[in-house]
Amino acid sequence: MRPPPMRPVPPEDPLDLHHEAIRPFEEAEAALVRSVVSTPAWLSERDEAALRYALNLARIGRIRAPDGGEVDLEPALAPFREDVRPLVSALLATGGPDRAAATGMVPNLSLRARAFRARAVAAAEGRLAPGALDREVCEKALVLVCGGGGGVAWSYLGAFALLEQYGLVPRLLAGTSMGSVLLLFRARRARWNPDDVDEALSGLSFRTLFRFLQTGNRYGLPAALRLYLRAAIGEFLKGPDGHPLTLGQLAVPLVVAVTGIRNGALPRDPGYYEHLLDLDARAPRPSALTRMFSDVLQAVGELIVQRDRFARIYLGADAETHAFDAIDAVGFSSALPGVIHYDVLRDDERMHRLLGALLEKHDVFRLVDGGLVDNLPARAAWSTVQRGAIGTRNAFVLALEGFAPKLSQPLWFGLEQLAAQNVTRNRPFAHHHRSFQKVLSPVEIVPSREELRHAIHAGKAELHPDMPFVARMVRPFAPLA
Repeated sequence: MRPPPMRPVPPEDPLDLHHEAIRPFEEAEAALVRSVVSTPAWLSERDEAALRYALNLARIGRIRAPDGGEVDLEPALAPFREDVRPLVSALLATGGPDRAAATGMVPNLSLRARAFRARAVAAAEGRLAPGALDREVCEKALVLVCGGGGGVAWSYLGAFALLEQYGLVPRLLAGTSMGSVLLLFRARRARWNPDDVDEALSGLSFRTLFRFLQTGNRYGLPAALRLYLRAAIGEFLKGPDGHPLTLGQLAVPLVVAVTGIRNGALPRDPGYYEHLLDLDARAPRPSALTRMFSDVLQAVGELIVQRDRFARIYLGADAETHAFDAIDAVGFSSALPGVIHYDVLRDDERMHRLLGALLEKHDVFRLVDGGLVDNLPARAAWSTVQRGAIGTRNAFVLALEGFAPKLSQPLWFGLEQLAAQNVTRNRPFAHHHRSFQKVLSPVEIVPSREELRHAIHAGKAELHPDMPFVARMVRPFAPLA
């Protein structure tokens, strides 16, 4: 089945316009750092810091003051952006950075940056000390985004371990489907502890995670497999008081992408999806299984055509959803239509109130896999930062995915193509994007220990060449003297 054509995506809110304004400065800084990492001798560390200071000062709009309020420095710093544009052009030159031109700009840009730093501090009228402005300019928060795709996501554990090895601690996490499940384990502690996942997997099996049961549905879409995520991993995701963790209680903030389906958006009756994987009279031979995969692809493709009638929902991105049960959030995000059904049918009045309010706010009647609308929520992560959720607005977004189209996975190629469409809209918001190629099959939701070891090793190996660049981008640099 051929995926529906992509249509141009217009700006969705003022933050998109802000992104377009500052994107050249962010891309120029990345080009500078890549060039320094590849050939360190061409620029001194002091001059690199001076150029990065200018580029980061130029992108500042609103900034969080020490008193907790917001200060708008856009009017004071707008003229400085024009001073820095020649540097942007030099660093983004065709064929690579014009090193001679960039080096020659250091003295003048340093002088101008000092002057505009003083102007910005004065514009804040005593609410912003020079040191606070320097921290916003010189320190980047690491934001980690992980895409969905079932078993392919296990490679992300290798990335978690590698980031920990480099001493890089994320300030914000954002994920979809299986990516959000693994990020939930990452979010439990400020520092990564691989034993958390090992302990959870030790008692995990397909039967503890999924059941072929026909049950009621209240907030999710019926499907062949009922996901019992709470029974499988709930014991590992409780707070000190013994209650299930909410998104707002996690050590590292987590944003979870979920798709909201509006009334009338389903091309078929909900019952169709519940029986999509029924074998009926078909024996479980390869031909029958291939046919089922084809049916799933067709069903998801029909839904994707209706994407204008879906709502992108980001649980944890605002104060209203901080109280959302963390397991419920990633459960709904993992509910692939026709395949996996997740729901809240337990006696939990608090969650029923939250879910009722959420459905009413977004005018939807069912919640399903976030991958239908956002399989790599880099834009949502970047927007969350720009709205002040973690204090600083200076962030480095590292996006990891494993579900990009691969000819080596012919059964999944169609679904991978569908997911790739919404990944495209996110790419401009990721400062670095790594698409893992050596991944487990999407169906390996519960891998063996050997399969898991292989996935972690492969994830480390694929991300390792990127780490000098990632580490240098996130490492604080010296402010202007």
